[in-house]
Amino acid sequence: MTGHITTDFIAEEMSRRGYRVEFGGSAEVTGGAADSRTVRPGELFCAFPGERTHGDAYVADAFAAGAVAAICSRPPADVPPGRTLVVAPDTTKAVGELARAWRLACNPRVVGVTGTVGKTTAKDLCAAALARHFRVYSRRGNYNSREGLPLALLGLRRDDEVAVLEIAMDSRGEIAYLASIALPEIGGVLNIGLTHIEKLGSIEAIAEEKLSLARALPASGTAILNMDDPRIAPEAARLPCRVIGFGAPGSGAALVVSDAAARGLEGTSFTVAYEGRAARVDAPLPGLHTIPAALFTIAAGIALGLPFEDAAAAVSAAELPDRRIAVRRSDTGATILDDRYNSSPASLAGALRLLRDAEGRRIALLGKMAELGDFEEQEHRAAGALAAECADVLIAVGETCRSAMALASGARDAGHRARPLVRRPATTPPAAARAILAPRRHDPPQGLPLARRFETRSCPLLEVRTVIHALFSGVAIAFAVLALALG
Repeated sequence: MTGHITTDFIAEEMSRRGYRVEFGGSAEVTGGAADSRTVRPGELFCAFPGERTHGDAYVADAFAAGAVAAICSRPPADVPPGRTLVVAPDTTKAVGELARAWRLACNPRVVGVTGTVGKTTAKDLCAAALARHFRVYSRRGNYNSREGLPLALLGLRRDDEVAVLEIAMDSRGEIAYLASIALPEIGGVLNIGLTHIEKLGSIEAIAEEKLSLARALPASGTAILNMDDPRIAPEAARLPCRVIGFGAPGSGAALVVSDAAARGLEGTSFTVAYEGRAARVDAPLPGLHTIPAALFTIAAGIALGLPFEDAAAAVSAAELPDRRIAVRRSDTGATILDDRYNSSPASLAGALRLLRDAEGRRIALLGKMAELGDFEEQEHRAAGALAAECADVLIAVGETCRSAMALASGARDAGHRARPLVRRPATTPPAAARAILAPRRHDPPQGLPLARRFETRSCPLLEVRTVIHALFSGVAIAFAVLALALG
């Protein structure tokens, strides 16, 4: 055994809680999975309810793919020999209970991070930096929800010293619930924005939810707070635990950042000061908007007992396997900045500013930002206005006309001349997508930025995959940079 959770542990914990257990024999369990199509041999399959289907329908498929155990609410007709099955009325609750029990058994020092944007980036950077000094566990991807965070915890090993987790929410009470499972010693709140306002109703409710991570920490723990955020900073004086704030000079932060500079796709540089000492940091994340993730990481290192200089140096030395903004190259010579996942106003603004500093003809392909409620049109107009400053060409794509038209209108209102709007059906072939995206004959030479002329083209019904296919199939936009920030 290598320290992973086992079927013996699962059977004991689930039986103790009154769940029906069919024990198939002792086996090591390498982690948890919720998608039968991606289950790997040795994993525990967790049959969660979904919006369109229930995981119960795929337990047999998961066993066929090599799962050694499963938790479900309705057992399959047949369970293969040697497989362990747990039957629980509420699968989500049962998996959460198991994850908490395993976290307690492994007993790592848990670092949690939340915020409207940047959670996954901060988690990945923090894990990479701390790994230079500790045995660190962190699951790749965004396992941060009621279902995802327990799955992440099931991958812990008994010899892990530190676990770095991201904690998200889309409903009231979710962060407090997840904190009761993960039991973080250190918790960071990066920022508070409008994402999920459609479900929570107000920015104040979002703030209360995000700050519940800091409030869930033990008195012996450490809260890491962004003191530049006016909705976060006041919480520093209310918490019974230690607080390490980060922010600009005059913010009251313990970690003070100054002299920040962008290094293009290579990352950022900044000076950080702490208790009379200072260090220059070269962070590997592109865009000035990612600096809070680096400051959170330094603060987490300090909270874990690292000297300030070592914590800062670890950020500079961190190597990230993945980035939130993936850099891709098309066969036309274009550089593509792919930031599609779950875009929000703040993350989109950061991506656009990164695009602004790029060389060449800059194209922004922007889609709908979800869960903005009554702020949807306002925020898309604001994004369009910013795109007018940062890009030479804006292509607005949306599930409905509302968001795409708001993006285009915001760009026009910013004082830039817009071309007539172009609409194409969802079945637009790649050739038509090329026609929309290809430069016109009177465009300036490739590689020269369009400083005075701005094009806005709205394609509300154009499938994103069609556009992406066109970009990778010979669209003549060499030397361009494309920012993808699609909801």
